[in-house]
Amino acid sequence: MVKTEVKLEEQSEALYEQMTIASNASDEGKAKNFTQEELMNTGIAPDKDTLMLLLQNLSNSYLVRFLGLEGKTVFALRTRVVAEKLRKLTKDESMVYTHIEMQGLGGAWTRYLKLKTNLAPNLITKILKKLESLDLVKTVKNIKAPTQKSYILSHLAPGEDVVGGPWHSDGELDSEMIGISANVIIKYVESRSWDHKTIKVERQRSVSPMAPLGEPAHIKQEPGSPTRINGTSHKRKRDADGGDIEDLAKRKKKYDRIDVQVAFPPGHPSYPTASDIFEMLSNSGFIKNHLQVDDIQSFMEMLVMDERVERIGSGYRTIRGIKGGTKMMQNGLQDGLLSTDDQELEENGLTQAPCGRCPVFDLCEEGGPVNARNCEYFPIWLAA
Repeated sequence: MVKTEVKLEEQSEALYEQMTIASNASDEGKAKNFTQEELMNTGIAPDKDTLMLLLQNLSNSYLVRFLGLEGKTVFALRTRVVAEKLRKLTKDESMVYTHIEMQGLGGAWTRYLKLKTNLAPNLITKILKKLESLDLVKTVKNIKAPTQKSYILSHLAPGEDVVGGPWHSDGELDSEMIGISANVIIKYVESRSWDHKTIKVERQRSVSPMAPLGEPAHIKQEPGSPTRINGTSHKRKRDADGGDIEDLAKRKKKYDRIDVQVAFPPGHPSYPTASDIFEMLSNSGFIKNHLQVDDIQSFMEMLVMDERVERIGSGYRTIRGIKGGTKMMQNGLQDGLLSTDDQELEENGLTQAPCGRCPVFDLCEEGGPVNARNCEYFPIWLAA
């Protein structure tokens, strides 16, 4: 009998260790649920009856709990630290904890706990404070009922339906973070939407053709020339320092360098996508909340509606020709129905189809000598 109990404990311990390893390796982590088939595949229990015996032994030690999921019984782990704390709880405390645990990532409202446990409100409040002090549960703010306190197990992260998506903070929509995120994303999109070039612009000359910009032309009176009553001369000549028209024409042009934004050439493949923006935000660590590509996609749709960014499709600003004539075109050239000039015309998706460049297109009609039903080019085109 003693040997049997020792073997049971050893097998239970081995099963628990295997479940812990599998849980840590999974995406769900500590929230992972195990099916009976998964546990049988560990090879620890020879049959299902033995497996259930091992699981019941672990459940009695608070290391495993049984759950109902989609009509099946599944099994979830508890850590040894949590199990040790649960063994010391009273019956009422254990009942409250169990109801919170059963709610999973959705959390349990205070009102829900009152209805399920039938305990006095002040007693529930006292129990919840104790469970929080033991680090077994924690409070979260539910976006569906911000005024109601909601409780969840300490090691779990609440679902988005409880605390909202990455644009929520403490259960409330974070308008400031949304505004800053929009500016960061728009700046990134701008940096990937335009090419920066430096161009040369001819520097503007001065208004006076006889002097540099900002300097008046120097004019002096010739000696001995008659003067007006007011002392001005009828005959004047330009100072040599003022420059001459011929000299001005020979001057080297001066240019200013200006940084400008220009559009990328047609067919540019590197306009940012939602995945690119997600990677940028993830690498920058700007948003601390859990972020997914779908969150970015929804956010970009909001920016499109606000007309702050524009959605473009693949091949934006480009229509690429189809290289190489179709079989129909080659036959037309051989039969003399088409000239080499027709071959030089740029081809696209429409002209690649038989109708796009059919030599007898004007004769084609339903019931006529040439129609889509007896077209000899379609089978060749479809087979290509």
